Amino acid sequence: MRESRFFTFEQTQMEYSADDIAVATNVQLLGYIYISVVTFWTYDYACSVHGEWKFLYQSRWTRVKVLYIITRHAPFILIAMGLRLMFTTNESPNNAGC
Repeated sequence: MRESRFFTFEQTQMEYSADDIAVATNVQLLGYIYISVVTFWTYDYACSVHGEWKFLYQSRWTRVKVLYIITRHAPFILIAMGLRLMFTTNESPNNAGC
């Protein structure tokens, strides 16, 4: 037992099963893969944005052009939401359904 000026700390030893460690490793690997895909996608977008917008501004507005713009830029929102969900913790697991 360790004591400080205001609090007393008890050291507890956490025990994890092999399944817990395997799941944590897979989640960490999934996070690494997700971040690498996002990095590659952002780099690709940054490299091609100038030529793409130059072409889009010169062409006339059609439904296909609007759909292209939506499908090209919607992943920014989806990836941001996915990253937030992946890397934030659930503060209250008991109230997850509420």
